[in-house]
Amino acid sequence: MSNTARFAAAMVLVAAGLAGACASRPTDSAVDSRPVVQRASLDPTRLELAPLDYTRFCLRHAADCELGVPDAVIEMTPELEAAIEQINRGVNQRIRSVKATTDWRIDPESGNCNDYVVTKRHELLALGLPASALLIAVARTPAGEGHLLLLVRSDRGDLVLDNLSPEIRRRAETRYAWIKRQSARDASLWERM
Repeated sequence: MSNTARFAAAMVLVAAGLAGACASRPTDSAVDSRPVVQRASLDPTRLELAPLDYTRFCLRHAADCELGVPDAVIEMTPELEAAIEQINRGVNQRIRSVKATTDWRIDPESGNCNDYVVTKRHELLALGLPASALLIAVARTPAGEGHLLLLVRSDRGDLVLDNLSPEIRRRAETRYAWIKRQSARDASLWERM
C-alpha cells in the first residue's frame, strides 16, 4: 500500500479520543531479549493516525518513538520477567499519581497514566528490548474511564504494565475494554483492537 493510500485510509478513521485520558490510581542490567520476528499485513480498515499527544511527545523524544525491527515478539526468560516486573513496580512507586497533566513526560515526580507508560517504555528500551514489542495501548476501565497502558508483546501473549496494578497480567486477564494500540509495523499509525 502506498504512503498516500495508507494516509488516506488512516484519515478516514475517527480517533477514539482517549489518548489523553487516564483512570484514577487507587489511593492506597542488559537483558537478552532475542525477539522472534513475525510478519502480518496491516489492515487499513483498523488504522488511524497516532494521537496528537503522542506525536508531540515524539517531537521531544524521537529516539523513544523509533520502531526499529517491526513485529518483534520478546522471548521471555526468568531474568527478563524479573527485570520487567522491577521496572513496572519501580515506576508505579516513584511517580506520584495526579489526574491531569498536559504533556507526556518521562520520569516526572508526579503524573498520570501517560507519564507512567512512556517512563516504563523508556526504561525497557534502555534494556535493549525492541520498540515494536513495547506498544502503548488505549483502553476503558470497567468504570468507563479512558486509560493508557503498556503492552509487552511476548511469546506468552501480550503482557500489561499498568499504573493501577503492581502485578503484570496477560491482556486477556484484564477487565479493560481495549480500543487501540500502536502499530507494531508502522510508527506513524495506531490500530483499533
